[in-house]
Amino acid sequence: MDPGEASVSGEEKDLEKEVMKQRRRVERAEAQLANYERIVDRTQHLLNTRIEEIETARAALAARTRELELSEQRFRQLADAAFETIIIHADGLIIDCNDAAVELYGMSKKDLVGRRVIDLVAPSHTLEAEEWTRQATDAAIEGVHLCGQGQVPVELRSRAIELMGHTALVTAVRDITAHKQMEAYLKSMANTDPLTGVGNRRYFMDEGRKEYSRSKRYTQALSLLMMDIDKFKSINDTYGHDIGDIALKALANICVATLRTSDVFARLGGEEFAAILSCTTIDGAVLLAERLRHAVETMVTPSAKGDIRYTISIGITEMLGDAGEDIEVMLNRSDKGMYQAKEGGRNRVVVV
Repeated sequence: MDPGEASVSGEEKDLEKEVMKQRRRVERAEAQLANYERIVDRTQHLLNTRIEEIETARAALAARTRELELSEQRFRQLADAAFETIIIHADGLIIDCNDAAVELYGMSKKDLVGRRVIDLVAPSHTLEAEEWTRQATDAAIEGVHLCGQGQVPVELRSRAIELMGHTALVTAVRDITAHKQMEAYLKSMANTDPLTGVGNRRYFMDEGRKEYSRSKRYTQALSLLMMDIDKFKSINDTYGHDIGDIALKALANICVATLRTSDVFARLGGEEFAAILSCTTIDGAVLLAERLRHAVETMVTPSAKGDIRYTISIGITEMLGDAGEDIEVMLNRSDKGMYQAKEGGRNRVVVV
């Protein structure tokens, strides 16, 4: 082989090597490109999947939001339709309320929302309010709220709810003014003598026990007097029971006018009356009894059947503080004194 052919053969080999090298580079580039395409495909797939998840979540959120809006709308409709006042509060602040709250408290919803719950409570009842303003209550709680018409007795119940991911309290407030008025009326009826309007035996014994206990605890004087209209049966027989009733009312009126407002006075039954004189010694009780006896003796009670005159007999005792003594024992002693006054000629005061 001549030198020229050898040179050509060498160049061809070098060219082939270069071609092979470039081919390998192309193959590597193609492999990398294919790998990148696979990565892009996977990324695109993941991206599409994520987009679908986001769209699904967005649709679910929109549906949930709409559901919450409808639920809130239904809740508000129910709350506004409720007869009771409803307030929603958290951390001591009012979040929302119904129309009944606006009416009860005499403030606009704008003024109520954001206000401290405790500001609705009368100062004298803030201690009880600590319970229902901070936690749900199983039983009804009574209190007094500051409303448009002044201080109003109310009954409350609270229940915990989840609101926007936080715990809140829904409190139902009921105006119990009418209930309290009826309660007071029934209590008054149970403790009042229907004829004279003064206390009855139940009232006398209940208040008497309290006065006896208080006087004994603080070592204070306590006296009790019991009185009876002399010959009351003859008044009924002569004038009739309706006139006898007038005589009983007149005696009750003069006793109320003579006694102190702090004294406990009642009609025990029939023509018998009694009074508990707090912080009064036996001497002071005698002076008052004599003044009362004289006032009745000189009193003239007019009626359709003529003027009525009568007298009373009074028995008086004081608290001794002995073991076993109570208001019933004192009442029995004064009763004995009253009958001693009658046996001694009537229209007199006897101390026992």
